[in-house]
Amino acid sequence: MYKYSLDKSSKKFVCPACGKKRFVKYVDTETNEYLEDGSGRCDRESSCRYSKSPNKNSVISEFVAPIIIRKASTIQSDYLELCSRNFDENNFIQFLKMYFSEEEIQSAIVKYKLGTSKHWEGSTVFWQINSQNKLMAGKVMLFDVETGKRVKVPYNHIQWVHKLLKLKDFVLQQCLFGLHLINESTKQRIAIVESEKTAIIMSLFLPDYIWMATGGKGNLNKKVLLPLKNYTVLVYPDKSEFNDWNKIALELQREGFKINCSQYIEDKNVQNGTDLADIYLECRTNNNPVKVQKQLTKTEIEVNRLIQINPEIINLIRTFDLLDNEHNEIGNIE
Repeated sequence: MYKYSLDKSSKKFVCPACGKKRFVKYVDTETNEYLEDGSGRCDRESSCRYSKSPNKNSVISEFVAPIIIRKASTIQSDYLELCSRNFDENNFIQFLKMYFSEEEIQSAIVKYKLGTSKHWEGSTVFWQINSQNKLMAGKVMLFDVETGKRVKVPYNHIQWVHKLLKLKDFVLQQCLFGLHLINESTKQRIAIVESEKTAIIMSLFLPDYIWMATGGKGNLNKKVLLPLKNYTVLVYPDKSEFNDWNKIALELQREGFKINCSQYIEDKNVQNGTDLADIYLECRTNNNPVKVQKQLTKTEIEVNRLIQINPEIINLIRTFDLLDNEHNEIGNIE
């Protein structure tokens, strides 16, 4: 009689590796209770397949094949240059011209290394470049030039660059869109949204933050956020997604991440799926400025308290360009 076996029921738990609810735990065959030592196996049909056996003295009822970790693929950086043109034919860029100046848009194109694809006329390439400046992936999307919304009829117009290039045995390992910006900026505060489009638009509205995107509501997890563990991070989930993202943020806080989840959108009376860019663009259309609660560091909270006692502290900070204990600029002072 084997001591432990993988659970045969349909019940799944959150995988400690990929964050998906596809983890099968081991059970004690005598008590029929789940083992709480983190042992089990992820049955996600992709790149995860995480597996951990019970302690070495245990007898397991089935052989667990060793996990073969395939090295993540990259794309030649030459494709960045090949795609960085024809923006007059790029629907997303033309849509931005309804709200922003040519100078602002050009700045965003360069910063995020945006591209134009011929796969669909007017489509945009959003490159995922990691913290080592390696080109990990490229996502091609088509937007309506008038509304700025993704084209989903007669089908969802999203495709991966490596599939279009027919790269053989390509191992996709995504990173945050905009992750490369941590190498190009001295800013320590990062804001994360779901869509690449929203990250770019918010970088134009609120340039005090480094704006990044997960590229999907299910892509917020420890693995992609690990390069940002020493940064102050504020995540903005779309309407109706707060509970899921806040749960992840709280879990990461317990592991030492400086991350918080904003309830700004969730508290608004808007349709499910509404994101930060939708709110800001509507307000600009109606000529009604928007205020979003900014995340303050502990130093800024204390400084603002002291300013109420002695306003001259503001002049002291600005005159001598004082920094906090982590050598960050002290902003958000009133």
